Amino acid sequence: MNSFNLNFRASISDKDIDNFKHSKQYFSDCYLMTTLETLSHTNNGRNILKEQIQYDDNNPKLINCYLYSKNGQKEKYTIPTNAVIDGYEKLYKNQPNEIIRSMDITVDMYENKHKSKPWLCKLADTFNDYSFEKNSPSHFMEVLTGIKPTIIAEQDLNFDLTRYKKQVMELFERMDKEKQHSFVIGTGPKMLDGRTWHVYILENVDLKNNTITVKEKRSNTPRTMNIDTALNTFKYIVGYFNSDLVKKESQQ
Repeated sequence: MNSFNLNFRASISDKDIDNFKHSKQYFSDCYLMTTLETLSHTNNGRNILKEQIQYDDNNPKLINCYLYSKNGQKEKYTIPTNAVIDGYEKLYKNQPNEIIRSMDITVDMYENKHKSKPWLCKLADTFNDYSFEKNSPSHFMEVLTGIKPTIIAEQDLNFDLTRYKKQVMELFERMDKEKQHSFVIGTGPKMLDGRTWHVYILENVDLKNNTITVKEKRSNTPRTMNIDTALNTFKYIVGYFNSDLVKKESQQ
């Protein structure tokens, strides 16, 4: 088993990573915003962020983002922070965090090249400004980390998690014990906060009080809710425990 190589000087810093929790969502990239922040909740997740997002050694005004192709090849995308790329004027204007902005553009370039989004997300592209909008959390997580996440019902034909209660509660029991976890939880057709098909950070599980705490990135406001209410509201859960976020030989 190989751990990530952290012997580079251009990695984004812990302060950069901590700033993800303050950044707000302005585009339909809730899957991306929540993934970046939830990875910051685990030590191995932070290591991955440092390896996959780096300031260029020769030019600090460039950010190099790395994503994995379907065959496991690591691809490099270099994004300027001090010059607007044609076609992304709206993104540069509205997203002030240059690291998140660079990852948005990277995913846009990646999807335009590979066209690897789940088919349902591709259908929504005609209504989007950019290809990085409306993607699935599991797809982005695997492309970013090179590691398949745990998935409950993300692509299933379900409205909520009620019939997955046993599986969800087993996950919640482990999350309640292991506080280092990086999970997101998403709605489907059911509305929450005036939105459908929206992704939240699954921040905490408290089985003693039968609650979970989730966080939405447009307002950056945590919400604590009863577990039964959550099961009747959310459609899927995707993510990792800290121990999952180490690449094995077969995943290199």
